[in-house]
Amino acid sequence: MNRREIRDRFLFALEVNEELEFKIGPYYWYLGPSSANEGYENKKGWITYQFYSDNIIYIPSEDPEVIMNTKIQGKSLLDHFIEFVENQ
Repeated sequence: MNRREIRDRFLFALEVNEELEFKIGPYYWYLGPSSANEGYENKKGWITYQFYSDNIIYIPSEDPEVIMNTKIQGKSLLDHFIEFVENQ
């Protein structure tokens, strides 16, 4: 998959409210709609969280550009996702 196809996959997941998995360092992270997560059911936007951790980042937006460009450890979520897919 090339970078454009990976970006399209990311955008499609946002469009259909599908959860995405990626890795930051040694940890797996997930990105999903806030409405599908306990404590965020009534909030619009998305959350990203580290698997088996209380490390949760709420993104109060449904705009794909905002979500894709949200940064964790100096890189956008899209960049983390691209690296994850390319290294599989």
